[in-house]
Amino acid sequence: MKKISAIWPIFFTSLASFLLFAAYAVGADWDKPVVFQPIDVTGIVPAEVAEKDLRPGLTSWYYLEFFQRDLQELPKSDRSRYPTFPGKPVLQLNHQFDEHNIFDSGTNRGVGIRMKGYIQFQEAGYYEMQALSNDGFILYLSGKLAINDPEQHSDRLSNIAYVTIESPGWYQVVTEYFQRKGTAALKLMWKTPGSTDFVPLPQSAYAHLP
Repeated sequence: MKKISAIWPIFFTSLASFLLFAAYAVGADWDKPVVFQPIDVTGIVPAEVAEKDLRPGLTSWYYLEFFQRDLQELPKSDRSRYPTFPGKPVLQLNHQFDEHNIFDSGTNRGVGIRMKGYIQFQEAGYYEMQALSNDGFILYLSGKLAINDPEQHSDRLSNIAYVTIESPGWYQVVTEYFQRKGTAALKLMWKTPGSTDFVPLPQSAYAHLP
């Protein structure tokens, strides 16, 4: 009887280890509470672009079969070991994809995307920016890191970027996003000067040079 009793702790330890490995193998989200530090974005200036030359939306470049768990693994070059291709301009970041395809990538899993262009800040003042994403999302504004939530996760809000705009105009933006498996979402929101609520940036705020 003592020998049988001694086996049970070993059995349960082995079972727990197996279940932990199995969960990892199927790509379970390892969500845990995250306390984001706010990011201050100051000292940025509008890009020298003529508004008449701009076109709606952000340019897009896709990386397929991207099943990493951290957006920082996304290649920095358009050339990579992943199948890549340019897509249509993304007109707005305000999507609850659920299990539908990610923009015009043709798939709903294993997708990385880099988008470039400009965001228009119509008035000087103090803005707050935040993203809701699933999975990771990073945003650079005029070359400065503003939003940084790169790891795999289910729907959650990113850090808040506190952006000081001294001159209205079009500001350069680069965003990176990935969807590994399961459901997906990507929404970029802001509080404009004098506002108390986060709202999605309108389509008119996004542009790119063709």
